[in-house]
Amino acid sequence: MNDLDWGSFGSVDDVALEELRQRLHSLQVIIARAPIPIAIAHDPGCHVITANHALAALLGVPPQANISLTPPPGQQPLYRIQQNGQDIPAEDLPMQYAIAHRTSVTSDIEILRADGSVAYVQNDVEPLYDSRGQIYGCVSVCVDHTDRRRAELTLREADRRKDEFLATLSHELRNPLAPMRTALEVMRLASDNPDLVAKAQATMERQLLHMVRITDDLLDVARITQNKVTLRRERIDVRSVIHGVVDAAQSFVDAQRHTVIVDLPPEPVWVDADPTRLAQVFSNLVNNAAKYTDPGGEIHIAASVEDSTATVSVSDTGVGIEPDLLPQIFDMFTQLQADRDRTHGGLGIGLTLAQRLIELHGGTIEAASQGPGRGSRFTVRLRLAEAGVAEPAHVDRTEVPRLGGCRVLVADDNIDAGAMMELMLQIKGHEVRVASDGQQAIAIASEFRPHVAFLDIGMPRVDGYEVARRIRELLGRRVTLVALTGWGQDEDKRRAYEAGFDLHLTKPPEPEVLDRVIAECVTQFG
Repeated sequence: MNDLDWGSFGSVDDVALEELRQRLHSLQVIIARAPIPIAIAHDPGCHVITANHALAALLGVPPQANISLTPPPGQQPLYRIQQNGQDIPAEDLPMQYAIAHRTSVTSDIEILRADGSVAYVQNDVEPLYDSRGQIYGCVSVCVDHTDRRRAELTLREADRRKDEFLATLSHELRNPLAPMRTALEVMRLASDNPDLVAKAQATMERQLLHMVRITDDLLDVARITQNKVTLRRERIDVRSVIHGVVDAAQSFVDAQRHTVIVDLPPEPVWVDADPTRLAQVFSNLVNNAAKYTDPGGEIHIAASVEDSTATVSVSDTGVGIEPDLLPQIFDMFTQLQADRDRTHGGLGIGLTLAQRLIELHGGTIEAASQGPGRGSRFTVRLRLAEAGVAEPAHVDRTEVPRLGGCRVLVADDNIDAGAMMELMLQIKGHEVRVASDGQQAIAIASEFRPHVAFLDIGMPRVDGYEVARRIRELLGRRVTLVALTGWGQDEDKRRAYEAGFDLHLTKPPEPEVLDRVIAECVTQFG
């Protein structure tokens, strides 16, 4: 820093002049090397202000630069000071204000550097007086709060997006609940009309599957975030995955009157991938294209091979993506703001899930758009599999036998859930007992001696884990214990198996899965 004019620094009668110079020099060195950013104005007009090394680094200026924002004629300020994104007028700048009003100043300011970056600073200014009480300059000490401020902004943004997500989740869950409730009323009013009842049942099944997909997507994102997803890789032809995805999405695409163009190479495109997860990725991309494209639009799905890379692109003629949203399009809960109220708005996690799954495969996914109203394109790249003979995946198409005569225990504190399970299983010919809490389940098992027990986990009095242990002690391996629960994380499955369960199923279970479990019990114990 430049030599400082400190005014009166003690009495020359008490301190030799040379010693005084040494003390001033030492003080200058201390200030220059101090880790705290410090500035000193050398005149009442703040035309010359020097910075120590810490402040020069914070401002991004040379160490010997004049950092005044009111410099002499011919010099230009090297940075700007703002509050709430607005430049502070010259007379209200902290150092100038402190001198003009003969007062100390404490303020929170934003330093806008020449490169456009911003530092958030707490600034404390103190005027400097000479022996006559005249101000000849001031000293400014800064505390850099940039990291804390950015963390606060990040937390605020995360909180905002969380609130938006919860509102969207409520919206997305209510959407299928509405037709399900109406379908129930149709079934009640038209119980003597089989066609209407069948139509209402089909509606309820479609909407139920939609709710299950929402839940599964949430669980998948949680698993991926916690690094708990295991890929079941096999050598597959990407073309077959795409054909399956297009077939599955056909009804939705037709309802929107879209035209789908599929452009695939004539030869197989082999990759080592988990076919279920890959289908999940492409389904998300195709469904996104369909719901963000006005009716009558066009969706183009293409695959190609170049060198050792398989490339799949899904493009549309839809609403497009704002340029400033493109960098965040794969972030959790991100949605197109202008289209948030579309009927099939979704939760804003589909693209996040797609990106994470592709990255787990060692691939990449990119988004591109020329702007609003000009469509979008998502491009997936995967490494090709090494040459070899493909082994077709085994598909078990054996029809599940519906065998009666099995003793089944159902334990669930949700009375309706237990009652509906009882009715369904009784219709299929099984003998069923229902318990509404853990203690009752243990008592019934002791007397009823079931072949299979479907146990909820979160039951009152005794939870499902303890019920499983107690029933296993009573009946040994003569009973199959199935955890039927809404808790579906890997940790929940681990705890279930440790407690003695044979299987872990998440709610709602597919009827075919229940039939298969019971059929195996009949075969084993019948």
